Amino acid sequence: MSKLKWHSVVIISNPLIPAPLQLPKPFTVTRSHLAQGADGILMAGWSVAEDQRDYPRAQLVGWKPELDAPFELPVKFYRKGDPRVSTLIPRGAWVLPYNAQRYWQYKKLAHKLTKLYRKIDQNVFDLRPDAKGRFYL
Repeated sequence: MSKLKWHSVVIISNPLIPAPLQLPKPFTVTRSHLAQGADGILMAGWSVAEDQRDYPRAQLVGWKPELDAPFELPVKFYRKGDPRVSTLIPRGAWVLPYNAQRYWQYKKLAHKLTKLYRKIDQNVFDLRPDAKGRFYL
């Protein structure tokens, strides 16, 4: 597997649809390495060195470019294949070429949204506008 062309990527997963009367979860941001193998797309963890990207450190993710989204970055992952086959990359996730600045911007945004959702959840009945009618938590 080490002869494959590995791509460093940022995966931005869409939030899950919340249950009624629940706040949405912010998106998740992860770094990984992906490569196209004979049986589909392989994934290795961010800290796995290129010469160690073999089984079990690199595994098929359930993405088959000939059936699903093509493996051309950037791409929004979607399934056209068998829906009963699970994938390690959530449906609707963006797979972007890795860029450190982009990664940290998305991580900060996800963290800020998590804090905001938590504040709203804890103070849902205690929202009060200021003198100009603006709401603060």
